[in-house]
Amino acid sequence: MRCVNCGNFSLKIVCKTCANHLKNSSLRTRILEDGFKIYSFFDYSEIKNLLSSKHKFHGNFIYKFLANLSFKQFAKEFKFGSFINAVAIDDRVKSDYSHTAILAKALKNNEIKPLYASLHATSNITYAGKDLAYRLKNPRNLKINKKPEFPVILVDDIITTGTTILEAKNTLEKAGVQVLFALVLADAKY
Repeated sequence: MRCVNCGNFSLKIVCKTCANHLKNSSLRTRILEDGFKIYSFFDYSEIKNLLSSKHKFHGNFIYKFLANLSFKQFAKEFKFGSFINAVAIDDRVKSDYSHTAILAKALKNNEIKPLYASLHATSNITYAGKDLAYRLKNPRNLKINKKPEFPVILVDDIITTGTTILEAKNTLEKAGVQVLFALVLADAKY
């Protein structure tokens, strides 16, 4: 078998050298215009080829690997003092799994309780490769299916312009839910 990142021989989906390189990545913060914080674990350019597996069979294994390297480690160190919900944005099953549900599940600990199928888009619009003007003109029209009972951490795989995350935040806040911050795997800004 070969490492999906570098192509070298590996018994695992990602070789030890690539895994060690990714482990050394530091948490980044992007602050949106309203002061909302989004924390990302990797630069998009650093894991672009891994993220491109999202809609392929082996993407399930890659997303679990990335979730364990990042979200799971975050959950081990994060302390809030009370229960919170991790809400994956639009965690519908596509290509036999939900990539955002995998990320939310990795956050599970004594305080963080993942909430699945909570926030879904009612439109079938995809933003891949689209600019900000298109995204603003075509909202995802997110709908709350299960209202979180605790403050929320939003979960997604990539932040590009921030429109989806802001729409999710605004949708939850209109329903009276406190949104703490968002966690994403990668920031497309880098």
